[in-house]
Amino acid sequence: MGGPKNIGRDIHTRLDFIKASREGAVSIAVVKSIQNKIHLTNKMMSSILEISESTLQRHIKEDRKLKKAESETAYEVSKVIAKGIEVFEDENDFNEWLYTKNTALGEERPIDWLDSSIGREQLLDLLVSIEHGMYS
Repeated sequence: MGGPKNIGRDIHTRLDFIKASREGAVSIAVVKSIQNKIHLTNKMMSSILEISESTLQRHIKEDRKLKKAESETAYEVSKVIAKGIEVFEDENDFNEWLYTKNTALGEERPIDWLDSSIGREQLLDLLVSIEHGMYS
């Protein structure tokens, strides 16, 4: 997520991130980092953050800090990204998986599950299953 540059401090534990989120210290640069990592458009990212695309664009233009809910969403998405890269051992392979319809998700793409907390949790569970050889 960018560490001190994007969050204003080193994050070693969940508590560190919670404090930063409560203090409004998490930069919109975290969102840009996520977008770049998994190739999300502003439209897709705004859907995930549950804000309008114009609001996201304004946040980026004005280099705003994230609200608590937006910070928590960014954190959850980052967890999915980190687990995916760990499981696939390659960022490109993980991105390909994200954008490919998946039987375990009812023939939907994993990327489309990032817009809800329950969906992000399901993706983490699926990645753990893949890690243990249960799905592909």
